[in-house]
Amino acid sequence: MSNSFKKALNVGMEQLVATVTPRIRPVLDSVATISYELSESEYADNEVNDPWVQRLLHAVETNVAWLPPLMTANNYDSFVHLAIDFIVKRLEVIMMQKRFSQLGGLQLDRDARALVSHFSSMTQRTVRDKFARLTQMATILNLEKVSEILDFWGENSGPMTCRLTPAEVRRVLGLRVDFKPEAIAALKLWEQTIISLVLEAPSMVVVVVAWNNSGELMLNVQM
Repeated sequence: MSNSFKKALNVGMEQLVATVTPRIRPVLDSVATISYELSESEYADNEVNDPWVQRLLHAVETNVAWLPPLMTANNYDSFVHLAIDFIVKRLEVIMMQKRFSQLGGLQLDRDARALVSHFSSMTQRTVRDKFARLTQMATILNLEKVSEILDFWGENSGPMTCRLTPAEVRRVLGLRVDFKPEAIAALKLWEQTIISLVLEAPSMVVVVVAWNNSGELMLNVQM
């Protein structure tokens, strides 16, 4: 496939997505009215009466059901992933404007899992990476205490792909109604850059370069 044809295909796909997203945008925007400062009874009620995820998925299915017979499987997968990009970007903005109880963090985790499960059934490609930032936000928001973040983003956290910057991690922690700002400010979080060095197939060395907000440097070499 020539580059010019690929570009034309991508432009056409983006235009197609742009005709669908306005129809699901109202459902997404309604998420802004949903509370995540949940009590135990409210959390339990949400398990029975889903507050927004199923309405969003119904809106997506309703507006894309006519496409599969008209597209190749690969093109439909590309379309679904572009639609996911739109949805996730909007959800991240909305969630960053909310306040959460710990149960609210568990609710967000439940919501993210439901979205991943459904969209995984719509495409042959993996979608988990698309929701990685939202999933990591949910993980942070259902911690028991601020210091537990160091199990994921601290000096001893081990290898993982951090999709949120230290500044974003602090901002998400600040959404919890019961976490103290001074405890969040005192955290030493590590910014990571992963450098993969292929020495001799199939061997590979992964060098994780990390530094914290005090400028301290750490190297983690994985064979």
